[in-house]
Amino acid sequence: MFFVFLFILIVFILWAIVLYVRKSHWDTIHRNLLDLEDHFEGKVIRRGFAARPFFHGKVKGYPFTLNISTERLKDKRMNYVDISWDLPAGEALTISELEWLKKQRENNTEGLTVVEAENGKKFAFIHKNKKRLEQIVRYPVVKDFINHFEELCYVFLSKNGLICEFSTDNLARATEFESLNKRLDLLKKLGEAFKQ
Repeated sequence: MFFVFLFILIVFILWAIVLYVRKSHWDTIHRNLLDLEDHFEGKVIRRGFAARPFFHGKVKGYPFTLNISTERLKDKRMNYVDISWDLPAGEALTISELEWLKKQRENNTEGLTVVEAENGKKFAFIHKNKKRLEQIVRYPVVKDFINHFEELCYVFLSKNGLICEFSTDNLARATEFESLNKRLDLLKKLGEAFKQ
């Protein structure tokens, strides 16, 4: 009977440690997102004790939501920051990091326009008009975006706004205001370049 009690106690202690570590992690991200509240109009929402926080409000004058998601890969967990911003564009355009896109499409990226950034990463561009796309890839704002937006998975611009996702190994660092604000400035410049 003593060993059963000891086993249950050890399992409970391990569970409590895991819960504490998870809560501490989300507390750090919550504090980082509170800086968005300080600089923009909106609220950080957290629906539970150890739940992921998210931000919803207006950023730079447009409705904005920032969520966090995770994906279990072979040997590690990947974190993603998902941004939905009602910054309307005059045309639909997708820019995606090529390696990320290959994973999503089972290596089928044939026929896509690919541009290499200064850091050697390649980005696929998707637009319904190939001639227009040839112009777009030469825009200074587009080149600046792919050269400076770190860890981009994809950005999709449309008449309804933009959706962006980037990956990160260090969610606490990626949600710091300076890091987020740099990305938001790049997204806003890109969105405004294609504004209606």
